[in-house]
This record gives sequence, structure tokens and C-alpha cells, in this order.
Amino acid sequence: MGFDYYGILGVKRSCCQLEVKRAYRRLALKYNPEKHDNDENIKRIFALIAEAYEVLVDHKHRAVYDQYGEEGLKRGVPGPTEYIQPYTYHGEPLKTYNDFFGTNNPYADLLDYYQNPPPMFESPLGKGYKEKDATIVRPLALSLEEVYKGGLKKMKIQRLVFTDETCTELKLREKVLSIPIKAGTYPSTEVRFKEEGDQGPTRIPADVIFITEDRPHDTYVRSGLSDLLHFRTVTLKEALCGFMVTLKTLDDRILRIKITDVVMPKFEKVIEGEGLPLPACPLKAKGNLILRFRVDFPEYLSKKSKKAFEEAFKVVEEENEKFEKLPCGVMSEESDID
Repeated sequence: MGFDYYGILGVKRSCCQLEVKRAYRRLALKYNPEKHDNDENIKRIFALIAEAYEVLVDHKHRAVYDQYGEEGLKRGVPGPTEYIQPYTYHGEPLKTYNDFFGTNNPYADLLDYYQNPPPMFESPLGKGYKEKDATIVRPLALSLEEVYKGGLKKMKIQRLVFTDETCTELKLREKVLSIPIKAGTYPSTEVRFKEEGDQGPTRIPADVIFITEDRPHDTYVRSGLSDLLHFRTVTLKEALCGFMVTLKTLDDRILRIKITDVVMPKFEKVIEGEGLPLPACPLKAKGNLILRFRVDFPEYLSKKSKKAFEEAFKVVEEENEKFEKLPCGVMSEESDID
């Protein structure tokens, strides 16, 4: 899961440039490593703050990040007129600090505070009010096997957390979230983790929501909510004379399905109960497996082959005529109809 630059600076996604600059000013002064004996954790936080500021204060970088996230920003994306090159942070947070304040002095804020002391109850913290950060939404890609069987999916996140009860120091920590997957889970199902976003002194951590989506599968495609589709290309001979379809199911069984019907356009074979489980009753109810076919016609037929087809179709026509002349409910002994 990529970094949430808005969460790092503690601003809303709808914030203006001035709010971004104010947030960076406040955090950069607080987490300047020189104030903390160059603590390694503080250095990492300081670098994250600088990177988040440089992305959000730049209109183009922010637009790419808002649409494609950190991965798209750092990979590069196609733009309206030209390819937008990948963004790479220069890795010198003190340079960002110096460009912003015009000095490397970690106490550059003291003169401002002396000349313009902030009112005691002007800040949200002074008023006792904390605003909750915007919800963080992430995709959760599941294989069809995981959807079929259900279970636990583990996702690793990184977030800023307080290191002690005084809530005065933040550190970047990793956490593994266990996500329960119910058998047959529908696409776009939301799994919410309450307040698992970055912590901060004047804000309530954001909720983290994972939204399920199906990964592409080599054999099946989900149709609707619980049906499975399988597409198969067959020869003209198989389409006319029949064939066997052998499939491995999502729970590792082998299905052998005999197709005796003539495969015509829009023909499909439905095998009931071989789709995905229904989440409401996964052990008893399942969707269907639907087989659809494409006939691969030969590109060339010799005269001899064409003659053989003509004779075969004559036999079919004769059988049809003979069948039509029979009284209703009577079947010819010579007919061979499945």
C-alpha cells in the first residue's frame, strides 16, 4: 500500500496550496532531526513530510497522484499531449526545508512565535476538537480460488503511530491487517478497518477500506455475481459430431462434460451448481458453470472434402424428410437422434 501524502501532512484531499504549505511548515519545524539529536526514525518521518509536500504543492504531481496514486506517480503515466515522466524525490529533505524557510536553522519559528503568538484557543487541539482524516480506499485483488474457498487475506500497511502514552512522538511502523474473505465474496465488497490510518495530535486516524476485485483467471471468468464462464474454441468436426470438455474446478476436482448437441451460434452448456458459492449459504448453494464456444472453421477444403460434406448433408436432409413424414410420436428405427 503506497503512502498517503494527505494523511502524512494531515490535510484534506480538497485542501488548497496554502493549507499544504502551512501543514508542511508546522510538521517540518516539529520533526527537524537537529531538534531530536538526528534520531533515525525522526529522519525518516522528516523525509516523508518533505516528499509529501513536494508532491502536493506541485499542481502536476498532485494531479497525477490524485488519479493514479503513488505507484502511477513514480512509474509515469500518459498525459494529454505527452508522456508524464516518473517522479522521484531527490532524497534531500533538508534541501526542501532550506528552500521553504530560506535557512537550515531548526529554530526558525521562534521569531515568528515571539512576534505573533498564537491565541491559546485558536487551534483545533486548543478547542478540544479533532477532525477525522478522509477515508483511505485501497483495492483488494482476489483470485477466483480465494473467492471460492474463502479464508484470511493478509495486507501490510505503513502508518505513523505514537510511540508512548504522552502522544508527543510519532514513528513510522508497519502493521499486518487480517482481512476475512467469505466464500463467494462479491466484487466491490468493502472491508473496513476503523481508524487504522496515520495518528496525529490534532486528528482522528482515517478508516482504511479495502474493496475486493477479481484477478484475471486462466480458465474462468465471473459472470454476474456467482456464475462462472468458460470459453472454448472447437473444431468444425467437434461442433458437429460432439466432444468432451475436461476442466479443473476451483476446488481441484476434475469435470468431464460430454457435448452431444450441435454447437450453433449462441449455443451454451449450463452445468448447475458448479459456479461460485453464494455468500448467504456457501456450503449449500452455488451458481452455475456456463460453457460458451467458438467454432474454428477450416481455411481450406479440398474437392474431395467438399464432396464428402455434400453427401453427408444429403443424408441429413433425407433423414429430416423421413422424420417429418412419420406420424406424431413415432420414431423411425433407422433414425439416430440424441
